[in-house]
Amino acid sequence: MRKLTLLLSVLSVLLFVQQVQAQEPQTETLEEYAVPGVNGMGRSRGIVASYERLPQFDIDSDSEDPRIGDGNGRVKRYNKFDFRAFAPLLNKPQDKVILGFTYNIEEFNFDATTPARYPIYHYLEDKNLRSIGLQLAYLHSIDVHNFYLVRVVGELNGDYTRDDINISDYLKATVDLAYGWKKTPNYAIGVGLQLGYTFGRQNVYPGVLYNRTFNDRWGVESIFPANARVRYNANEKTLLYAGYRLEGASYNLYVDEPPLSEFEDLELRRTDIKALVRLEREIYDFLWFSVEGGFRQYFRNRLFDDVGSRNEIINNDLAGTGYIGVELYLVPPRKWVEKSNN
Repeated sequence: MRKLTLLLSVLSVLLFVQQVQAQEPQTETLEEYAVPGVNGMGRSRGIVASYERLPQFDIDSDSEDPRIGDGNGRVKRYNKFDFRAFAPLLNKPQDKVILGFTYNIEEFNFDATTPARYPIYHYLEDKNLRSIGLQLAYLHSIDVHNFYLVRVVGELNGDYTRDDINISDYLKATVDLAYGWKKTPNYAIGVGLQLGYTFGRQNVYPGVLYNRTFNDRWGVESIFPANARVRYNANEKTLLYAGYRLEGASYNLYVDEPPLSEFEDLELRRTDIKALVRLEREIYDFLWFSVEGGFRQYFRNRLFDDVGSRNEIINNDLAGTGYIGVELYLVPPRKWVEKSNN
């Protein structure tokens, strides 16, 4: 299972390519140069703002360290806020350079009956776990059938605040490489590798992209094993999806209260899977919204005694629960797409 969840990190590069689709519209004929998107996929997203909420669920924690001990409680609510922005710095038929910025916050609120002094619960209560990322991607279309991508990402992940941040304590850099084949306007595949620290320890991880549209209504968008979705195109303004998605995060923590303060650089890592259904709908030309819901099951939520360490000091078992998320995003106006097609 550990190897499976670690694969998620590299697949972010392929997901990035799939989402922005090189800022190119998809047409009904074979493109002059290959891009990862296929006919029927949603338009490229420029700015995205989203909110996710989980209702109450139980948490059980155990530790072999006698200073910490075991604990259990109930999370009253979990909130996640996410903002993403992508912009093309270079947008030529064969070469694209895309700048991306991401910012997200995760927040836990515990029930009043939860033991207030269990170390990790007390620390996470109303604590904002932040991630700020800046990424630069270069997409080169070799010909009508082949393309490759290089992406460099820098992220600050952890419990820092605006007034209390040492960049070297939270910075993690990642390099992604991907190569793809555009078989037809309805079929694209790709493979990728990542050298990064997304799950704490530097390593190289592989992944596979598979996008295919079967007819005017049905298609598949997937990045194995991180996610797979069946797409239904109700019309040009409404898309429906059903599938699953693996998610993961890694946060550096600097706790100033014992017993956790006795460890120098803590790292909280989580991995979970979502079974989901999703609706995407146009509001007005360049403005879209989505509603997503389903069931979220945690695989791993663990605290380690150092960044990149294998020494687990707390193992948190979080119960599965339903979730709901909403998203508002901007896409290129139709007149831009029509102008590009002419």
